[in-house]
Amino acid sequence: MRGAGLAAWLLAAACAASAGTWAVSLIAPGGALTEAQVEEALVTASAQPPPPPGVTLRAGGSFAYAEGSVTAACSGDRAVLLSWTPAQNHSVEDVERGPAPAASVTFESADDRTTTVTVRCPGPVASVRRAADD
Repeated sequence: MRGAGLAAWLLAAACAASAGTWAVSLIAPGGALTEAQVEEALVTASAQPPPPPGVTLRAGGSFAYAEGSVTAACSGDRAVLLSWTPAQNHSVEDVERGPAPAASVTFESADDRTTTVTVRCPGPVASVRRAADD
């Protein structure tokens, strides 16, 4: 009976190790991430802070583009960015969160093309400007 318990434990340990290896391979299919890749992922995925104190948000909207997505709201006639997420192979270059007459976020692609999403109120209404860095 003792041998059967040991065999069951070894089988369970092997299954757990296999499942863990499989799960890690899903997270980093090309192998281990470099320190720079981990730092970029943390910066990109970090949660944005809540709206500034005293800002009452009324209307809101989400805007999605190939370069990234933005969620914004209006506080009177002033725009506030609530969150922004770059698409794969893009990063956030600059953020003007608001509240302001216009709030914006600039996404940059791996090949140095920039896309600026600007949000204005009432609405919110978003506009997009795409450019290549020189």
